[in-house]
Amino acid sequence: MQSSNKIQISNLEIFFIDDDGFALGHILNKNRLYQEIEIPFDKTNIEFEISDHLLVELEFVGKKYKFKRIIKKIEYEKNYFFAEVKLTLKGKFYLNELERGYQNKVKIQPIITDGIKINKGDVVKAQRASREVLRKLKIKKLKINKNKKFRINNNQDYAEILEVVGNVLDPNIYSYLAIKEYSLKTNFNQEIKSEISDLIDFEKNGRVDLRDLSLVTIDGEDAKDFDDAVYAEYVNKKKEWRVLVAIADVSYYVTPNSALDKEAKIRGNSVYFPNFVIPMLPEELSNDKCSLRPNEDRLCLTVEIILDKKGIKKSHSFFRSVINSKKRLTYQQVEDIINKKTTDKIFDDKIIRVINSLNEVYLILEVLRKKRGALNLELSERKILFNDSGWPIQIEKVYGLTSNKIIEELMILANVSAAEEIIKYGYPGIYRVHEPPSSEKYKSLIDIIGKPLANLLIGKVPHPLFMNKILENTKETAEYDMINQFILRSQSQAKYHNENKSHFGLALKNYVHFTSPIRRYSDLIIHRQIIEIIINKTKRKNNLKTFKNNNEKFKIISEHISNTERKSVAAERKTIDRLISLLFKEKINELVDCTIISIHKFGIFVSIEDGIADALLPLRNLPYDWYDYNPKKQMLNGVDSGYKFINGMKFKAKIIEVEPLTGSIIVKFHDDITMDTKNRKIKNKYKRKNKFS
Repeated sequence: MQSSNKIQISNLEIFFIDDDGFALGHILNKNRLYQEIEIPFDKTNIEFEISDHLLVELEFVGKKYKFKRIIKKIEYEKNYFFAEVKLTLKGKFYLNELERGYQNKVKIQPIITDGIKINKGDVVKAQRASREVLRKLKIKKLKINKNKKFRINNNQDYAEILEVVGNVLDPNIYSYLAIKEYSLKTNFNQEIKSEISDLIDFEKNGRVDLRDLSLVTIDGEDAKDFDDAVYAEYVNKKKEWRVLVAIADVSYYVTPNSALDKEAKIRGNSVYFPNFVIPMLPEELSNDKCSLRPNEDRLCLTVEIILDKKGIKKSHSFFRSVINSKKRLTYQQVEDIINKKTTDKIFDDKIIRVINSLNEVYLILEVLRKKRGALNLELSERKILFNDSGWPIQIEKVYGLTSNKIIEELMILANVSAAEEIIKYGYPGIYRVHEPPSSEKYKSLIDIIGKPLANLLIGKVPHPLFMNKILENTKETAEYDMINQFILRSQSQAKYHNENKSHFGLALKNYVHFTSPIRRYSDLIIHRQIIEIIINKTKRKNNLKTFKNNNEKFKIISEHISNTERKSVAAERKTIDRLISLLFKEKINELVDCTIISIHKFGIFVSIEDGIADALLPLRNLPYDWYDYNPKKQMLNGVDSGYKFINGMKFKAKIIEVEPLTGSIIVKFHDDITMDTKNRKIKNKYKRKNKFS
């Protein structure tokens, strides 16, 4: 349906929503299946969830459709849902649908198909029972409407069990549930297994031999897929740094249009859950043949980068190589070497020398990073510790070490070099793009931060340098962590694109992903581009037909792998939220410290336990009052009580509800001041009938 040349009415299926309400949807029209539509957080006037369908108005701007407004939410019957099997007092099974939460729940009657058995505590995938199924089973469920004038069919309380995902007594249920929710592939078919078994031993001929150099891998303690090894040395005679970044040559084993290649493209990336990994490539490759394990010969695509003593890049060159990693190091081990907390007996002099050289390279690169204005956020990660049985026992906030930053800067250096190489030879590419904050999010950031800090942003084009100045000015204040979160939430979602649109957060003009072909399909594509350049040593700018064909192909791939990445991130985050909720179930009725992170018309999202978990403070759990909601300033004002809730505000709240299967924590505002809320008289009641209560 099309109302004009520039306006289109379309059906969107939502596939991504961030914490602020920013959403992404797919146009369901067959002719535009791959186009993504961004829905800004300040235009979400209708509440919706992932997989919901929305009727929206789109405007054609700059050769693509952009979101204008939501017309309505389309009511439709989802193909399936997830539910927990429970027992009534009479011992009969019923289903609790997870999406609806655990309040005002309809008890859904299960219809069990042949070969499926269910038990209390099972988490199942089910679908609404159709009229045909109910008719076949001779189930007549009729409901009289409120006016008692006619009867309507009510099939909502019957569902067919499709499969059993797992049981709440299994600690892996929280990961398995996310796998099913986001339709993640876990197994590899027989064709792929056969292809792996047919792989021949690699050929070293024609490769640069780097086996005598002390290249090392630096990864986390639990890592098994080592896809990069690094080396650095200072050449005194030339007064320059020689840096080597060797990346596993996955393209040698995974050839275009092979079964392995097709599967890797479908998956797009590896998925990292807290206690296991779903690899993009089979473990025979990701953890063995391609993994740069110590003291084993491995094939690599290596970039040699020459820096002057101030860190300015003089040149780079790519070549295929064979290496032999001399040491598998953890981030903590490297940190100890840098801080001289380890003895020479543990690591030989060559290894220590390489680590110190890598650190010196990082220090000069860090200076350049600050000069160009890369966004300098200090964020923590949540790490969950498990017991031997696989149950979570503890949550830790983990901050990046200097050793993490060393590897990060070296990978950025290699990625930039790869982007420059592709551009130099006129090849189409898959770029890692991070666009500036949208005007809506930028304005919201200014409003939330407020003056005088916001003066650093007002009237200026968004740039990380200005945001860094705000961070510097609040470094020693209690608001520092919250400012970090506000700036993070203002950022656009990084994605892959066939056009080079630069990287805002890193303040880089040219950027691709090159350093992780074991776990990212984009990197494998870039490897193939680089290798073609090495082999052909020719520019492709004159071959316009080939360029255009590949560019269109890369456009489709970019959109696909951006989607798979978002699905993976959502699944990982959902699993972490569920496991954390499981730990917080033991803290029901306990008081916790809260910090407001966002305010909505339905309630307040808070960070609890110093950022360990997020929780919802519904409006009904605030002190009894009528509340004015100011979306621009992200504020709730209590009309009679004088209570004012703003972003960054700290207070105590009581945990009153925890549901691990949904990953939700509900809290209730707690104040030391005793208030007589039952007998309080509210003035001008009728004048405030449209306010939130």
